[in-house]
Amino acid sequence: MSQQHIDLWKQAAEAFDQRYQSLSAEQMTAQSPCSEWSIKDLVDHTVGVQQGFTGGLVGAEIADGADWPAVKSAIDTALAAEGVLDGTTNHPAFGEVPKTMIFGIATSDLLIHSWDVARGAGLDETLPAEAVTACYMGLQKMGDSLAGGGMFAAAVPCADDADEQTKLLSLSGRQV
Repeated sequence: MSQQHIDLWKQAAEAFDQRYQSLSAEQMTAQSPCSEWSIKDLVDHTVGVQQGFTGGLVGAEIADGADWPAVKSAIDTALAAEGVLDGTTNHPAFGEVPKTMIFGIATSDLLIHSWDVARGAGLDETLPAEAVTACYMGLQKMGDSLAGGGMFAAAVPCADDADEQTKLLSLSGRQV
């Protein structure tokens, strides 16, 4: 199970990295779909979450203020350690939970913000299908705690026959 979580994070990280590497200085100043955040603000938030939240969870050694390539590399290195996602962790909102649960939330955050960056910068919005499926299933299990916990905006309605990426994004409060 842990290897599956790692593989999904790597898919989400690659999706974010592709957008990150494509951003021009002009695109960084564009408005993101997240209210009151430019693309730069969104990138900074996403990198910060991955550094502090994901990096801290897996024991990655990351210098303060590291950029995305350094954060990604450090987390990749830490994920190579045997049993890195075994056991539990104490989370302020959820209490004592499996590390894989918190890692899954961080993966969803990274994946969804990859779409946010793409939408705001006018880049390819297609996300990796396997990661979309896993994140959608995981977020559905969280139910009302998504918006109530401040992780995402309230869900936006979408058609019952919408594709899975649209359903994931709508569940996380994105207007697709």
